[in-house]
Amino acid sequence: MRWLFRLIGILLIMTAISIFFWNDIRTYFTERVNDKVIESYENNNQRVKVNPIESWITKTDANQLKSNDHMVGYLKVPSADISEPIFKGPATEKNLRNGLSLVDKGEQLNEQNIAIAGHRVEGTGIRFNNLTRAKVGDKVELITFNKRKTYKITEIKNVKPTQVDVLEEHKGKPNQLTLITCDTYNPETLLFEERMIYTAVEEKTA
Repeated sequence: MRWLFRLIGILLIMTAISIFFWNDIRTYFTERVNDKVIESYENNNQRVKVNPIESWITKTDANQLKSNDHMVGYLKVPSADISEPIFKGPATEKNLRNGLSLVDKGEQLNEQNIAIAGHRVEGTGIRFNNLTRAKVGDKVELITFNKRKTYKITEIKNVKPTQVDVLEEHKGKPNQLTLITCDTYNPETLLFEERMIYTAVEEKTA
């Protein structure tokens, strides 16, 4: 009987440790899955091997990751420690659960204003949660199969959800990224009342 109490005690301790470090555990496994997705994309593989534990902890939809048809590239923001896959639009909950997403259906990477949305996941260092570490002047990289484009953050601002003009094209202007995430959480309404917008303008290579 004593061994049973010891076993229960060990299980309770392990459960407490898991709960205490849950955000760190989730961040670790999400970064592992991200690395697998990006590596698969770079190698033009049609299947990403995500094991059941990784899928359960990260809430990743493994079915969506079976084909790179869903992915258009990946985004790196070194100053914010962001390295995330980008999926085709629209920005559905499934896409935002697995990584970043182009905002609109049919949006292309050759447009003047490329809008990319990402969640801010409370307590974890994934998706756009650490985007606030990036400042004006910092670099952003957009990597695809055959191209790596570098952008510089030129503006950071908050807008209301109804201010969709941030998604508009600006003919004749330099190419840019518009990074979008939620901000200003209202605990009374359980809603984010603003959108945080990072504008990054493409840097021309010599």
